[in-house]
Amino acid sequence: MKKYCVIGEKLTHTMSPQIHKAYFDYYKKDGSYEVMQIAMEDMLGDCSGKLLQYDGFNVTVPYKEKILKYLVGTSEEAKNIGAVNTVVNSDGKLYGYNTDPFGFEGMLKANGVEIKGKTFVILGSGGACKSVYYILNQRGAKRVKIATRDDSKKGVDDFITYEELKGFHGDVLVNTTPVGMFPNVDACPVSDEIIDNFHCVADIVYNPVYTKLLQNAVRLGKKAVGGLYMLVAQAMKSQEIWNNSLTDEALTRNIYNSLMKDYFKANGGNIYLTGIMSCGKTVKGKKVAKALGWQFIDADEYITQISGKTISQLFEEGESVFRDWESKAFEELSHKKNIVVATGGGAILRDVNVSAMRLSGVIILIERKIEDIIAHVRTDTRPLLKDGPQKLQEIYDKRKDRYYSTCDYVVKSREYDMIKTVNDIVKIVK
Repeated sequence: MKKYCVIGEKLTHTMSPQIHKAYFDYYKKDGSYEVMQIAMEDMLGDCSGKLLQYDGFNVTVPYKEKILKYLVGTSEEAKNIGAVNTVVNSDGKLYGYNTDPFGFEGMLKANGVEIKGKTFVILGSGGACKSVYYILNQRGAKRVKIATRDDSKKGVDDFITYEELKGFHGDVLVNTTPVGMFPNVDACPVSDEIIDNFHCVADIVYNPVYTKLLQNAVRLGKKAVGGLYMLVAQAMKSQEIWNNSLTDEALTRNIYNSLMKDYFKANGGNIYLTGIMSCGKTVKGKKVAKALGWQFIDADEYITQISGKTISQLFEEGESVFRDWESKAFEELSHKKNIVVATGGGAILRDVNVSAMRLSGVIILIERKIEDIIAHVRTDTRPLLKDGPQKLQEIYDKRKDRYYSTCDYVVKSREYDMIKTVNDIVKIVK
């Protein structure tokens, strides 16, 4: 049996054993993953002998740099970053790697954020910053700046002060500082003025999942990306190194979804039902809410409440007017807990709506045959179907890929078994 562990100073809340056990189960491998807490005063030297009992191990703070002197070699990324978080034991010789940059890359990829040709600003200049900086440059970012409060860095290449940041515009803002991490959940590293200068905001903090920075980004209409996926992706990269084999991306997504569900169970989270209009989101949503004892909210009705206008009236002013109100609605709904939301058919079209849903709950796509919907859909209450029900096929064809790429789970709508469909949804969150 292969033996692995994670070493660090304080590991009472580490998710690593859970993540790596999922890997062993998925690939039916006989392996174990343990936790080794090492007090600072003990130092690593006293434990180096014990570590040789493992086939490999992960390293977390404060030992990512201290471990270097016990290694006989390091990988390219570890050399560049100056820190190691993954170690391979090869016949009693320890070799170091750093999977954090690849975890960050996986986090961006999973959320549809491109690196090549884009301008990034990284908040913070510590170890996490170095990992992010390394992978962004390796993958062809157009420009990467590091925001610092150190005035001595003013004018130095790749550095920018927070004052200068107020006038700097870019594609992606990345937080690598601990600001906003539990228990200081109301803290935000930058002002709205700075957030508004970027199209997307990514935060490597994963507890809470929906940090104040990301909340502010959604409120300002920005795409927002949370850090939990990075944790899983970097762990899977460790397994790839230990086993010299690639990991199925579906496994990474499944583990991430499982951790998110656990998080929302403990902290409160929502269910967002998506799908083409008339696929049954409202009917099923009400029954799911009743089964869970949660509140049900129809997104279109909520939009009518906060705007003071009917959906048809908003569409008469222009679809963009309606979409703006829709985004405002999802930003507000993302701050509620334990609600079941039946979304509008086009809710997934805007990245900011998807971010609001993904960071505050699970997104479940209701899959129903489009032919069945066309045969029964009402057009009198659907502004987009004023030209007839066949318009729905055109709308669906344009949105289909988006429905599947933005959801966490897919549930088939069983035409003659409503209870089965509802139970399938309930089973996901339970």
